[in-house]
Amino acid sequence: FGSSHFGSSLPPPRSCSTMARTSRPILAVAVLAAGACLASQLLAFVGAPAPSARPQTALRARGGGEYDVSDADIEAFYASVTSGGGGDPPKGTVISELIVKFFHGEFTPQGFIRYSGLWKGPPPGGIGKKDIAVGVAKLKEQMANPMFVTKGGGGAGVDETQKVVDDGKGWVWLAADMGPGGLAVELFKSVPYGKRALFVAKQANVEEAFSKADWGAVLANVEKTLGGPQIKQR
Repeated sequence: FGSSHFGSSLPPPRSCSTMARTSRPILAVAVLAAGACLASQLLAFVGAPAPSARPQTALRARGGGEYDVSDADIEAFYASVTSGGGGDPPKGTVISELIVKFFHGEFTPQGFIRYSGLWKGPPPGGIGKKDIAVGVAKLKEQMANPMFVTKGGGGAGVDETQKVVDDGKGWVWLAADMGPGGLAVELFKSVPYGKRALFVAKQANVEEAFSKADWGAVLANVEKTLGGPQIKQR
């Protein structure tokens, strides 16, 4: 167990110059490997195709043909609102009140002047059958020869530039929509997409539609949206 025995078994220490010569190739290999990795990443970034823009046609086609209203749909709608006994809508319903509010009055080139006199009733002073009859008569006149027509047609969700005053199909629609002042009705000579279509008639024979009007079906249409996503009505 002498100290000379342990000393003779240890390898001689390597000089600093020998270690430096050994580490240089290792360092060079590491640098080359890192450079190759960075180069491959750069090529992958440059060569990758740019993400394609979202097709505009997908936005324009939103809804597709889901909400299209065909000629057959119009005929079916007409049949649904003309399967009754005709006459005037009952007193106290939303339909009769809308007709009186928006048609009992005078239509002038400057606009509609609503009746502001005493309602005939009965009872006098309140809206009754006599007032409803006047409103319905005015509605018939306007549907046969409308002074004011709102643009429609074109499909669901289209902008104003794609809408038309008259689609040439010969129908005239009474449709409602909710505005700042509450529910209001307008006349259309094209499909009132996205509105609450209440009633429709052939402009050349408005009287026929009113002679068979089903006011219960018309009233139910207040809660329905035509040619558009169903909207919870207020």
